[in-house]
Amino acid sequence: MAEEIEYGQGIPTVVEPNMPMIDAIVESVRYRGQLLARETKLSSGVLATVSIGFAIGFALAIVMMLGPFAFMGGL
Repeated sequence: MAEEIEYGQGIPTVVEPNMPMIDAIVESVRYRGQLLARETKLSSGVLATVSIGFAIGFALAIVMMLGPFAFMGGL
């Protein structure tokens, strides 16, 4: 039978913490931190290359629009 806790009787005893619950909370915080770090790295990488990507896309769009005229001898 489980030991009953009596209050107001002598020196208090230390109660063991609920470690599985604490471990689950720590794991949840660790997982969320990793997700946040991954998302931050991804967005930083996208923002670092957005200008180069825009320039390449713009140049390809111009070539695709003016390319047929150049081949037909219009330019």
